[in-house]
Amino acid sequence: MNAINKILLLLDRQPPAPELLVKIVLLAKKYGAKVELFECCYSRSLLSSHLFDKEGAERAKLSYLGAEEKQLARIADQLIEAGVEAAADVAWEADVEQGCLVKIARFKPDLVVKSCRFHHRLAEHLFGNLDWQLIRHCPVPLLLVRPKPWSSSPVVVTSLDPLQEKHHPISLDDQVLRAGEALVAHIGGVLHLFHCYHTIPTSVVFDDTSMLNYEQMRTKLAEDHRLAMADLLNGHGLAKAEATVHLAHGEVHKELPEYADQMNADLVVMGGIDRSGSERLFIGSTTEKVLDHLEADVLVIRAGD
Repeated sequence: MNAINKILLLLDRQPPAPELLVKIVLLAKKYGAKVELFECCYSRSLLSSHLFDKEGAERAKLSYLGAEEKQLARIADQLIEAGVEAAADVAWEADVEQGCLVKIARFKPDLVVKSCRFHHRLAEHLFGNLDWQLIRHCPVPLLLVRPKPWSSSPVVVTSLDPLQEKHHPISLDDQVLRAGEALVAHIGGVLHLFHCYHTIPTSVVFDDTSMLNYEQMRTKLAEDHRLAMADLLNGHGLAKAEATVHLAHGEVHKELPEYADQMNADLVVMGGIDRSGSERLFIGSTTEKVLDHLEADVLVIRAGD
């Protein structure tokens, strides 16, 4: 993510929050990127109406798309007035996820941006079905934005997992770290590096001898993770003064949101891996568990992005 030349902003027929547009303008200007706004449009009632014959229905569909595109063009004009190159595009597609993925494949953006929806009943911003599908299948970095402004010096928390070789491709942590570094280099702010590991459960302790071994194992485990983080950071030439490193032990979906809250994080960068349906059913996705509890914006870097 050192270079972002094209940003695709996905909209959902709702007026975008002012904070979203401010963030888009900041990113586009800092990276020198152009922005394309995109929306999937579909009207089941229009198709099922008996008022049109086949040709009339096609004309009505084109008219509907034209009106929606004009709405997007007005939002694009706001970006242009702010000094950003911007354009708008719409597609007639009932399957919104499929429509978005096709657009991504055709436009080939360097970054996809989407806002989180607002759940009125719970009075909070949640991830909708499209958000989850994009987290699992979007082939490029995905930024999920909440409707609150970034601070003047944004706090960026990068979540790393250098010893998780079983599920993570070796290069994923490097990609996540580079994305965090590039963000801070372009938009300013402070970079925090976070890593969480599981402790050995106390259920392994049976007697005094095993207690001694348990403490030794815990100490060795902590040292192994500390050294793994040090190796990863040394490979990036990060000096201690350039980033704050936090090593936590426990469940990452509890520890990371808590740490992000403590740091008043504006944005959390983390890796995402697509799992098979059976894996997701039985063990779930760490990324998804964490997202359920994070209040900051989230940048998901998938393996191979």
